[in-house]
Amino acid sequence: MTALPAVTAPVLAEALDALPARLRRKVDDAVVRARGWPVTGTADGVSVRVDESTTVTLVAVDGVVRGAADARCSCLLAPNCLHRMAVLALAPVDDVVPAGPPTSPGEPATDGPATDRPGGAATDRQVEPASGRPVDPVAGPVPGVPAAAAPPAGAAAVAGGTTAAVAAGAASDGGLTDRQRVAAEGLWRVAVEVLSAGVVGCGVVLRTALLRAVHEARANGLYRAAASGTRVAAGLRAAREAEPHHRLAELTDDLRELLAVSRRLRGAAPPAGDLGPLLGVARRAYDPQAGLRLYGLCTVPVVTDSGYAGVVTYLADRTGRLWTVADLAPGDAGRAVGAGDATVAVGESGLSHRQLTRAGLVVSGGTASESGQLGAGRAVRAVRATGAGWADEPLAGLWTQPLPEQVRRAFDAVTLPVPERPAGADLLFLTVRVLGGHQHAVLVETGDGTVLTLTAADEHAVLLYRDNLRLLAGAVGAELRLVGRLDPTRRATVQALSVGSTSTDGPGFDLPESWAGHADLGYDRLHSSQLRAGDPGTVGGGSAGLAGSASRPRVGDPAAELLRRQVERVVSGGRAVQALADPVARRVRLARLDLGAQLLTTMGDAARARPRDAFGRLTDDDGQAFAQSWLALAVYEAAASRALAEASWLP
Repeated sequence: MTALPAVTAPVLAEALDALPARLRRKVDDAVVRARGWPVTGTADGVSVRVDESTTVTLVAVDGVVRGAADARCSCLLAPNCLHRMAVLALAPVDDVVPAGPPTSPGEPATDGPATDRPGGAATDRQVEPASGRPVDPVAGPVPGVPAAAAPPAGAAAVAGGTTAAVAAGAASDGGLTDRQRVAAEGLWRVAVEVLSAGVVGCGVVLRTALLRAVHEARANGLYRAAASGTRVAAGLRAAREAEPHHRLAELTDDLRELLAVSRRLRGAAPPAGDLGPLLGVARRAYDPQAGLRLYGLCTVPVVTDSGYAGVVTYLADRTGRLWTVADLAPGDAGRAVGAGDATVAVGESGLSHRQLTRAGLVVSGGTASESGQLGAGRAVRAVRATGAGWADEPLAGLWTQPLPEQVRRAFDAVTLPVPERPAGADLLFLTVRVLGGHQHAVLVETGDGTVLTLTAADEHAVLLYRDNLRLLAGAVGAELRLVGRLDPTRRATVQALSVGSTSTDGPGFDLPESWAGHADLGYDRLHSSQLRAGDPGTVGGGSAGLAGSASRPRVGDPAAELLRRQVERVVSGGRAVQALADPVARRVRLARLDLGAQLLTTMGDAARARPRDAFGRLTDDDGQAFAQSWLALAVYEAAASRALAEASWLP
């Protein structure tokens, strides 16, 4: 079956606006029927056959339907018909961010996709190197909110990462403009409606309203809020269509971000110096860099839930600062496997990513984003150089930072928007001793006695994480250097990315000389013949290390998990579900989370509140009180969970 071309959100919104009110209520049912209509490719688009006498035609330019006139139906009610609307709603939404001019000769106009979960969990999510996911479609005026005037030509995409206030014509006092306030208000109101309806109540009409609010926000320079709104719209669609990559937890976090940012933007204007993080940037700037001498550290396959895959290679310079070079494109885990052997797109060194992880680069004329992602412009020159082992400087210095400082840095990094995260800031450099494990979970202990759980950074079978961790679990007593990514959702848990043995005797691994002392767990397959068993009684026991209570993995706090379930339940079922929910505040209070219990009670009261008019008749409120109470609880839960997870790293 031929796939439908992508559709811009303004086209979707215009088609919905053209429908009479009686037909809008039938859009979701029409979309379900449209899934069975045959699609045929044409010279300039596709043709969708509704029945013997009705056909919907989509005309695409570069694979995208960009105007409402490019979507036509042959029925008598066209263009105000359900056929046309159902086909447009079924098509994917174009999520290409408008790009400004290149920042330097040969630089791409955008930084390419962003993902959510590096190392195989991608959210828009850097790539997610740096999810958290590719982002940002567009969409036009929110019901009940006056449309903002169109920004000047080219203002929607700000060159070089300049702030959104400049793009939208900043107010004379350095605060938000009237257009930005209107856009923020519209985004807030639609987000409130989404929360009140929940996933079960968010059909095409409400998702389209959200996309048009996103379009207004982006057009007026509110890039961070627009990115959050885009992710929420994509998550709602994935949930309604039961797509396998839907994650309620991610949708909950995205909706919390959307409400928090839009609420702050619509409120009292913060000082001008504080606006930058709230507004975000259209794209990251790539600034010229003086000559760089880089040393390969590790290479990580990336597979995102949003359909992108590839590889990210981490490098360090002479000072120990980390840099990344990425190769991401639409694809699945198979592309991530092949991308490891693809040539690095920096200069003409001829190195593949898997070769670069054990070699070095000398770069001249290079560019990089502020976060440390290297550019690939035509002016960049790069030649191969000698690499460094993990036990040699400057890489050895990465393992000298005290664990508490590394944990604090990593937790601070995961709270930042993905484009603002410094390269490798969420990585941990640990020296550990293997205690044991089971399947692809391995227990290790740091030098200060902290017991950690190593998990696979990606569950795809074609990547080698699980097989390698299963073998690593048998190396009880082995002392290893480890590069891992902190998992902020689990207590004392690290997603293992790369390992190296610290000694040549005792339990450990004898790696091939060509591996330069370390194995990238996503690409390099460990073998039992490389295992240096030492004492046979202590190696190969598999789950033996789980016998002692000291080596049991720690679990999340039950009270915090209970709060999380309440927060996610509202996103799933909406306000009505919370109004009928059993009170659990007492259980939270017994766990000494008194503020959480109070916020939970407040949210329940707001969900059940139904104002009455002067005659005592029930009226509907605007849902803002409920949304603010949910947002307060969601922010508290996120902060409490982070604090508990961070505390689990203490000895």
